[in-house]
Amino acid sequence: MKKQNKKMGRPTDYTVELADEICFTVATSSKALRTLCQENSHWPNANTICEWRIKHKDFGEAYARGKQHQIEVLVDELIGIADDTSNDTIVKIDSDGNEKKVCNSEWINRSRLRIDTRKWLAAKLCPRLYGDKVQHEAQINIKQEDALKELE
Repeated sequence: MKKQNKKMGRPTDYTVELADEICFTVATSSKALRTLCQENSHWPNANTICEWRIKHKDFGEAYARGKQHQIEVLVDELIGIADDTSNDTIVKIDSDGNEKKVCNSEWINRSRLRIDTRKWLAAKLCPRLYGDKVQHEAQINIKQEDALKELE
């Protein structure tokens, strides 16, 4: 009796249905691609998805649009992170056994890091909307302008 070869591991065959699912999930999540691949065992690994982006033009374009939408998800999360004060303080027991609320600096620093990371990503991936606005101001050297008028 011949033994059937069963496919083991993640899929590597491209399908439009799976590609659409990947693009939609990326567009509506703030998670990294590798994390999404770990959470979705029926997806290929992240390296395969990167290969698909190159090999399949339509998928590459749809994935790029999904990443642009993902920036909006990240930006929307900024307000929620900034406004969440639920863990800003923790209760500690002092030497007399009294409860005392103290600043939870670890939580606050983690929130700051989460905000800064999202702001950085938004500025890098969508600089026209979220990048620093650079204003170019023309500075005229009055002395040079006066010298030019004298030469006329």
